[in-house]
Amino acid sequence: MHVSPYDDTVPVIIVGAGPVGLLLALRLAQSKIRSIVLEQETGLGTAPRAIGYYGPVHNVFKEAGIYDQVASEGMPSGGYAWRTLPTEDEKGTKTLGSILGKNIMSRPDSDGQYGICTYSIQLAQCRLAEIMLEKATKTGLTEVFWGHRVTDLSQDDTGVTVSTVSGQGESHSLRGLYLAGCDGGRSSVRKLLGIGLSGHSWPERFVATDVLRTAPVVEDPPVHFTVDRRYWGVVTPLEHVKPGVRGLWRYSMAVPTYEEAADGSQTVLTDEEVLEPEYVDSLLLRQIDGPRPSDHVVVRKSLYKMHQLLASTMHRGRCFLAGDAAHINNPIGGLGLCTGLLDADALYQAFEIIRHPGRTVDPLAVFSRYSAERRRVFQNIIHPYSSANKTRLHSADPEDTAREDWYFQALRRGDAKELARIHAPLSESWRTDMWSLLPTFFEDM
Repeated sequence: MHVSPYDDTVPVIIVGAGPVGLLLALRLAQSKIRSIVLEQETGLGTAPRAIGYYGPVHNVFKEAGIYDQVASEGMPSGGYAWRTLPTEDEKGTKTLGSILGKNIMSRPDSDGQYGICTYSIQLAQCRLAEIMLEKATKTGLTEVFWGHRVTDLSQDDTGVTVSTVSGQGESHSLRGLYLAGCDGGRSSVRKLLGIGLSGHSWPERFVATDVLRTAPVVEDPPVHFTVDRRYWGVVTPLEHVKPGVRGLWRYSMAVPTYEEAADGSQTVLTDEEVLEPEYVDSLLLRQIDGPRPSDHVVVRKSLYKMHQLLASTMHRGRCFLAGDAAHINNPIGGLGLCTGLLDADALYQAFEIIRHPGRTVDPLAVFSRYSAERRRVFQNIIHPYSSANKTRLHSADPEDTAREDWYFQALRRGDAKELARIHAPLSESWRTDMWSLLPTFFEDM
């Protein structure tokens, strides 16, 4: 990267080439705004991460011109089921557990297609990032510098200066009008800005596996949550799958706090022990249905700690945070990356507003409101919803949960108006319409 901080000032520097940063870059490019993306890794990540995209995220994809491709490649799910662990017969064959609750969001039309925003698209995060990267770079207005780690930044009234170190140990400097930190939960940008996180961490760990297997059945809906005090988790296809045909699935499973031996002694496994193939298989074989021996093959696996954390601000001067750099929640219910993508959408709108023709706007007010609105969404919607999604899976015996949990009771009643009210915050307030706030940003002329 041969860019002097004074010879060339980039309109927007984006740190992080995950889906949040790449979506922001793509939307800016579609508005003829150039950006440079700095990524410390040498390529796109492939670790098992987010998988489900639904609600207003579909509209964002549509506006970015990627909805049709994402929808065609991903597996549609018109809802979710909650199940007990699979049951085993005398031959060792396992059958999917009994249904404790089911949320049917929509049904396909006569052509087998779901209406936009009425279902969930199941597609691996790494593939989503590939789609965004290809489309953004084709514009000629987005350039990604791989293997560049941000080491320092400073800002003044006219811009931001970023220092980086390449994988070869070379130091570089880059100047931009603005900087967006989309660099994940361990965000260097957030730390360099001195912005703290507050919240709590969950005691459990979570192992996510991408698994090739032949499913004996593919239920409708194909996505289910496993309810169990120790072995709770999420099961979802990662592509179009059919019964009896080998396909790619995601099994995300809780790691019990401890393992108990026959003598009653308890052992806490290290991260390395959890990722041992034998232990991962022991978790998978509790979740995978079908005959034994199972034909599954683990393609990828990752171990995560779970948190509920929010940055004290998502805006400081000419620098902004989006996605996991700004907030982190547990993965149950697919609220993490979706919220980050909606952050990128709101930040893109903010950039559009400050260049609104014919009127003078106060950029500080616009970006301050971006931070306030997106933090409000996390505090009032994402944090409580994701926390409830998680605790519902393991807080009581499955049958007690099915009978006593208020949400399962509502699902059994099946009152469409009641369910619409319950889900309204996600359908109506998850996405931020910055343009609706436009009158508050104009300065008197």
